[in-house]
Amino acid sequence: MLKKSLLSVWCLMLFTSLVFAKKPPTLPNSYNAVSVSARSFAMGQAGVAVPGNLEGIFYNPAAIAYIQEEKIQAEMLFTVSRDSGDLKDSINMTDPIDIGFDSFAAAQRQGALSWRTLSSNKINFSDGSDWYNKQESIKAVTISAGNKSDNGSAVGLNISYLYGTLAESSYISGIPFAQTSSGNGVSVDVGFMAPVAPGINFGLNLENVIGFMWWENYDFDQLPFGIRTGFGYNTQSFSLLLDFDKKFYRFGDVNENLVGVGLEQYITSYLCVRLGAQGSSLSDNDKLKYTYGIGLNISTFMLSVSGEKYKLDDENISKYLVSLKVLI
Repeated sequence: MLKKSLLSVWCLMLFTSLVFAKKPPTLPNSYNAVSVSARSFAMGQAGVAVPGNLEGIFYNPAAIAYIQEEKIQAEMLFTVSRDSGDLKDSINMTDPIDIGFDSFAAAQRQGALSWRTLSSNKINFSDGSDWYNKQESIKAVTISAGNKSDNGSAVGLNISYLYGTLAESSYISGIPFAQTSSGNGVSVDVGFMAPVAPGINFGLNLENVIGFMWWENYDFDQLPFGIRTGFGYNTQSFSLLLDFDKKFYRFGDVNENLVGVGLEQYITSYLCVRLGAQGSSLSDNDKLKYTYGIGLNISTFMLSVSGEKYKLDDENISKYLVSLKVLI
């Protein structure tokens, strides 16, 4: 009888907490992050079918299986500039990563460790004497592993630990409010890659097969499940990439379907140029983000610089990233 009573009380408490739990003030795209490389950013953020490259940590963990070098590849990414002006809050909602140190990744044969920023932004709204401020910071530490079979196909796995903070403050109708919460979470990605013709690979990544974030004072977030697939044609001096990315957001008015295309051409053995585009439709200029960049190879170092231009509310927006890669 006592056990039944305790169970009834526990069920009542659980039901009450679920009923009154408040949704965390995260954005639908708060967990999307940015590439770990200025190279892939310059190529329309396409990269699901690029074997043996560090950006595979983000786009497809199966790419790790194709790394053959015993040396460690390490790369750091920085956002050095982002045009905002009067649209700062709007930009933070569509692209929730502001200026700063974005990511670090290191990989060797069949394994990698990375740290990256999923979101880092501030949003402020005011209407007369009423105002609302929110600050969001979410990071991820990821262990990546991959294995290649005898026929050349590969499978990979990302296991990520997420951590972050949310801070809200407001003054609405004469009532002040302030609250800071910390969060912890976990996500798992599963990737596949296989050659389909000489120099051509097919890639598939299932993102956030498992993905949850638990916040203090809020209900939990379930990360958006994503399917990214595409093809890559890669030679020693030329690459052409095409990605299709579909995300199943839990809420909000965010485009769920994106297409990314990118190319890279080496002009000399140490200098290359990159171009790309990303959007819901490659035929609609108003919905496209145009990307470009250069890469410079010096001994064991590669310096990549990339830029992005697009329109938001009829205003031109630009963003610039720099990454440095080194073989240790």
